[in-house]
Amino acid sequence: MKRFACGCSFETDAVGNVIYSPDIPKLPLTCDATWNMICEGNTKGVFQLESQLGRSMASQVQPRDIEELSDLVAIIRPGCMEAMVNGKSLTNHYIDRKHKRDAVDYLHPSLEPILSSTYGILVYQEQALLIARDIAGFNLQEADILRKAIGKKNVGLMSDLKQKFVDGTQKQGLIGKEQALEIFGWIEKSQRYSFNKSHSISYAFNAYLTAYTKAHFPHEFFTSYLKNSIGKPDAYVEIEGLINNAKVMNIEVMPPNIKKMNKSFSLIGKNPTFGITEIKGVGGSVYDKMIDCIKKNRISLEGCDWETFLIGFGRCIKVDSFEALILSGALDCFDLPRSKMCHELRMFRELSKREIPWIEKHKNQSPSLSLLNCIRDMVMYNDWSDPKRPIYRKDRVEVVESIADSMQDAGYNLVDSPSWLALQESKYLGTPLTCAKVDEYDTSSANCTCKEFLNGFNSRNGIIIAAQIEAVREWKIKKGSAKGQQMAFLTISDASCSMDSATMFSEEWDKYRALVKEGEVLLLRGSKDLKRGSFLIKSVSRIKNLL
Repeated sequence: MKRFACGCSFETDAVGNVIYSPDIPKLPLTCDATWNMICEGNTKGVFQLESQLGRSMASQVQPRDIEELSDLVAIIRPGCMEAMVNGKSLTNHYIDRKHKRDAVDYLHPSLEPILSSTYGILVYQEQALLIARDIAGFNLQEADILRKAIGKKNVGLMSDLKQKFVDGTQKQGLIGKEQALEIFGWIEKSQRYSFNKSHSISYAFNAYLTAYTKAHFPHEFFTSYLKNSIGKPDAYVEIEGLINNAKVMNIEVMPPNIKKMNKSFSLIGKNPTFGITEIKGVGGSVYDKMIDCIKKNRISLEGCDWETFLIGFGRCIKVDSFEALILSGALDCFDLPRSKMCHELRMFRELSKREIPWIEKHKNQSPSLSLLNCIRDMVMYNDWSDPKRPIYRKDRVEVVESIADSMQDAGYNLVDSPSWLALQESKYLGTPLTCAKVDEYDTSSANCTCKEFLNGFNSRNGIIIAAQIEAVREWKIKKGSAKGQQMAFLTISDASCSMDSATMFSEEWDKYRALVKEGEVLLLRGSKDLKRGSFLIKSVSRIKNLL
């Protein structure tokens, strides 16, 4: 039996592995770990709540049971989001009333029995049906026709139903004509894109189940979700978001490892690990070729060194795919700079089909020899009377010598900088995994990382983060004293993770916008917005590059 701090427990098999077969009717719906995760907005990968909107609204609504979770799922639909009452969306009315920032108000006392569970806000289709029945005298069949007409935007039918609704309210005698028109308009706007409650409740159960799994088995959760992201539209955008969320939860997603040879995302030890086919430029056909080569040549990946790997696969894999393996980090197990491996690959590809088998045989006879020494030895083998000599033409001697010289001294830097590695990993994996551009900079003045901020760090002396600017989104303020002015929402990143919750208001944005450009590494000073959890940037300064 495995027991978690939240009190949940699971049966284990004979070797201690958890037996987890979620059964919704038996699922504990009061798990604090699950509800805390939802309320924190840590819902990346959680059904219906994985978008930025879903994560933000989860942290604002703070649901603590299935009914409230169902409300959350429903109020982030366009109906509630776009329907405005007194200059504020129904969604925001719901949030403010739930947290008692606003008083619960009903357009008419007769609506209270129908809307009391949702704080006086029209959320579900069933509520609209009941209002039409109780206020306008519709039977439920007529009310359902109204629901369908709203959803299908049937203008002609809506006009007839509007008149019927107003006439019905007058017969009922509960409200006046003006109030009837107000209520009808409210129904029409809020129900255009809305859920019925049974649908929303079922979605809430699914959301809770995925959140429950994430809270208790995060390593397995991320591995499974990453694997299933492949093939989706914008798959690598999805992968980047999941990996970033995993980092925040102290789960390290590993780059592919050629010695593991896992085809797709797999849980290796405690780490979700990229598969070979998830590398851009390396598909299933390349993977299959490598498997065939391993079987044909009886190659043992676990024990081979870089030279053996290069000789074994340097010709059976296209250059672009081989470089993708290198630059993604799949060959980091050989403990060589990636730039050096790419250079040696290109040099190796200059050798002829006759020269390579000789080098392979020579390497097998003397395993400790480097590739460079094998090539040097081949040049020295100059018995031109031997019909099986590796260099079959005298003009090739100079070429092979040049290859050896280039391998010994490339003539340019073969040291991998963090920014270059981050760029390559972004290209081939969709996101940096092992380092970041900010690693090249002096971050000693910072008192917080992006991950620490997202995990609740705050300081009375202010927050200082050294980070790269990933994206800048300008926004024109639509109301208030700053109406018409520009502000900015930033996505920033450091070696720990990235976050899209950095904000610069108009005064700061006007002052520092020339500095805040995508790709720049800057020192950002500010404070935490306790209500929304965002990083409010007050000042920006340049930071010293150490390289």
